[in-house]
Amino acid sequence: MDFHTSSEEDGYFLCTATLSSGAGAPPNRHPNDQESFFVQKGLVEFTVGGERIHAKPGQFVKMPRGEIHSFRNSTDEEAEMLILNVPGSIHENVFRICGTKLSPGSRDWPSPEPDLDMDWVAKICADEGLEIVS
Repeated sequence: MDFHTSSEEDGYFLCTATLSSGAGAPPNRHPNDQESFFVQKGLVEFTVGGERIHAKPGQFVKMPRGEIHSFRNSTDEEAEMLILNVPGSIHENVFRICGTKLSPGSRDWPSPEPDLDMDWVAKICADEGLEIVS
């Protein structure tokens, strides 16, 4: 992810997400952040309230506030999208706390790849107001 704004400074959080094959977000909901996606490259499969949407470049997908949703790149090709969160502090904080900062311009995972404790990630999400739904 490349961060373009700061929710604290700008009142919203905008980032670019590059999704390798199979990458995405598990079912989740957040009543205090409005979230929208603009697909720029590839095909991204969204699930919103049980409905599937296969979004192509140029498509905009808006999540109703508080609705359970997920997304993933279900193709073998890389996908890319802009993600807008308003006011955005929930997502920005989760990404900053749980993410691994890469060198500017880097698209490669650090070596060795860090272990990700999903129980810890779920706790951080819950602390920030983002519920992972199983």
